Amino acid sequence: MNRVLNRQTALFATTASRRLTTSAVLAKYKKQYYVDPDPQIGDYPNLPHIKAEERPQNGWWDRQNRRNFGEPIHEHDEVLNMRSPSVYRSPGWKVVGRMWAGAIVTIGSVYYIISQARAERPYMRAFYPNGLKDELGGVPTRTMADAIKEASA
Repeated sequence: MNRVLNRQTALFATTASRRLTTSAVLAKYKKQYYVDPDPQIGDYPNLPHIKAEERPQNGWWDRQNRRNFGEPIHEHDEVLNMRSPSVYRSPGWKVVGRMWAGAIVTIGSVYYIISQARAERPYMRAFYPNGLKDELGGVPTRTMADAIKEASA
């Protein structure tokens, strides 16, 4: 009797696990490939929305459009074919952060290299011991008060 119970519970456990596995597989399949039924297309097959760009590259009768001979055309083929706009996959924030950090480091290092590699000036700066008073004709320096007095006179 004990042996029969163990066998029955083992059989029940394997059947239950099979049911769980099968239902999990069906749920995964429905999540990936299920398309809501469209009453307007009648008996035409309701195909999943998969862009031709996302299909594998090799093994097609028509390699440009990635289709086989006799394969039904999707109802929205103009949106899903190879001539439609490409699928854009945005990189994650970590990748974008690394890109920004790389750009900032590159710009900073180029600025540093250029600032360190700058050549000296090919001339010597002019030195005027008395300032520009003698050099420009001996005009004395004026203060703001002197300029106001001259303007009001």
